[in-house]
Amino acid sequence: MVVSPNQYKKGFTLIELLIVIAIIGILASIVLSNLRAARIGAEVVEAIATQRQMHNAAELYYLDMGFYPPDVNRGWDPGFIQALPWNSDEAAGSPPPPPYDVSGEDCSHCPVNWQDIVTANWNGPYFSEWPRFSPWSGKYDYNYWPAGATRNGCTLLPGIYIGVQGDYDNNNTLPSAAEQRMISQNIEAELCENGESQLLLWPL
Repeated sequence: MVVSPNQYKKGFTLIELLIVIAIIGILASIVLSNLRAARIGAEVVEAIATQRQMHNAAELYYLDMGFYPPDVNRGWDPGFIQALPWNSDEAAGSPPPPPYDVSGEDCSHCPVNWQDIVTANWNGPYFSEWPRFSPWSGKYDYNYWPAGATRNGCTLLPGIYIGVQGDYDNNNTLPSAAEQRMISQNIEAELCENGESQLLLWPL
């Protein structure tokens, strides 16, 4: 009986199957890596957009008041959405834990009667809404640092900053890959990696 050569080629060999599986695995890892990079890029773009909104809000506030808003605790709007500092989590029925349950406002750079001035002259809201969460489920923190600051070993020059930080328990901090991207794009004023990013609104 003559055996046809095709009878020996009815399926893949084990080696061929392993090669196919390996190729699929490599392609999948490349796709996942690209998706992760794209997601990080989109999150960074969102943070930059928020910075620009707050940059404009700070300028509009200054034009109306003659001074910038007070420094406040993380998660608190300093006066961009409502005239006086308020917390969007508290308004949503999820009040923050101590010490973030109070604004911690410091307006030492403001006139003594700054609250009266704000109440009389506030012409906001100066942008659409205060974001309850950063793209990484942390909090934004408006910081007024006339003498600069040091954050986890990173030095900041005098200025007004928006901190992209962890939540009230300091979880959900800025991922390393996102922070590295911000540093490489000269977006992060600290220029060093420490789990948060201080985005400069205005130098002082």
